[in-house]
Amino acid sequence: MKKTLFGAACAGLLMQGAHAQSSLTLYGVVTASMQYVNHAQNVSGGVLAPGSGSQVLMTSAGIAQSRFGLRGVEDLGGGLQSLFVLENQFNTDNGQLGGGLLFGRQAYVGLKNSLGRVSFGRQYTSSFLTMANFMPAAYAPEFEPVVGFAGANFRENNMVQYQGQFGPAGLNAHWSFGERAGSATAGSAYGIGVAYSAGAFGLGMAYDEVKTLNQAEAAGTSAGNEYGRDMRAAIGASYQIGAVKLMGGYRWGNSVAPATGAFTLLPHRDDMYWLGLNWDATAALRLTLAYYYDDIKHATVSGTSVNPANPQQYLAIADYNISKRTDFFCAVMYARNASLNWDNIAYLPNGQSVGYLPATAQTYYKTPGSNGQLGVSLGIRTIF
Repeated sequence: MKKTLFGAACAGLLMQGAHAQSSLTLYGVVTASMQYVNHAQNVSGGVLAPGSGSQVLMTSAGIAQSRFGLRGVEDLGGGLQSLFVLENQFNTDNGQLGGGLLFGRQAYVGLKNSLGRVSFGRQYTSSFLTMANFMPAAYAPEFEPVVGFAGANFRENNMVQYQGQFGPAGLNAHWSFGERAGSATAGSAYGIGVAYSAGAFGLGMAYDEVKTLNQAEAAGTSAGNEYGRDMRAAIGASYQIGAVKLMGGYRWGNSVAPATGAFTLLPHRDDMYWLGLNWDATAALRLTLAYYYDDIKHATVSGTSVNPANPQQYLAIADYNISKRTDFFCAVMYARNASLNWDNIAYLPNGQSVGYLPATAQTYYKTPGSNGQLGVSLGIRTIF
């Protein structure tokens, strides 16, 4: 009996020690911004609808998308830890969950030690993670043409990902299973990214490729294995001069449609360039300037060849921290030859929008015939 009680007491102490070396964290961002946009077109189901002009609206994005998440780490001994992340976005303006998935931003579990981390689930691509430090607005959803840079598949399901840090060099690599019977490649994806940071200088290079299914394949209504290839390679660099960080980069892109069936992305070949800077003017105030340019070589959609003018975007952001957790931001952005963030670039004769995203998922629509679109945003963000 005494041995039993002694064993139970020891087990209790061990469990307490395990809990002491483990953690569970609830975290998130809550953002709201008021925005003015001119040359805005009403759209229904991706087709132009009556009504256009200036628009004033509230958004849940701004300098960061509103989100909440759980992350946990458990010490397994011998330097090995298990981990998980569950994260979803929500809309501050109406309280709804965003994206249509319970944990649509990230949902993965994995292991890590001194050699790196291996994780399994819905995650960001290697290129997206590698190039984050070389994007002037750090992928701010309201201001930066994120999909124009990374494509619509910058998060992928069924992913196995490795991340490792080796002194000043970091490595990201992933493979996403297509889960399509009869083909090991249809619907799959892979990528690799390498980043180097030493002193004031940083350099990153990455490549991602997605074997994108056509719409019939994605819906499971076709027995074939037709897929397209969305290929993107990028290189970026940064340099810190006192309180100013300069950065720029180039992204090569080529989206190829499958032989048959409607394609979910705009088939195109393009070269994207960007330049920007972050200036920490004071301990509380950061100023950002950026310019983005996309040289579209060719594009087709629904069998129609289009030759839209090359989109450009100019951006200025002022971000002022009033505490460690809360900041105010103001931004002015202007897109030429496209809507803001390049959500749509041109229109076909039937009024269907041509852009980087499926028409029903776009945020901004420019009035046909206008040269560009102007946006002004004022918002608040708090982090917990």
